[in-house]
Amino acid sequence: MCENITRLAKNADVLVHEATFGKEDADLAYNYYHSTTEQAAKKTAEEAGAKRLILTHISARYQGEEALKQLLKEARDIFPLTEAAHDFSSFPIERTL
Repeated sequence: MCENITRLAKNADVLVHEATFGKEDADLAYNYYHSTTEQAAKKTAEEAGAKRLILTHISARYQGEEALKQLLKEARDIFPLTEAAHDFSSFPIERTL
């Protein structure tokens, strides 16, 4: 993962991060310049000290609710405050000063 991404995400209230692949497809993620759920959670959100993680750009290969639950579990096992975005999703964000 790129150290600059972690640096830019430092202490973010909300980090929106692509997680195209699940951890079992790490080779595909590497070959196609994408991230896995585990990489988004560990290498970026956790290391940056983000408060929330929203996964986006999930591959269409993960069809159905069970597949999405598995992807969320992979990320939440590392970074519990993880959600997944879908088309037209909205997430309330508290204003902090």
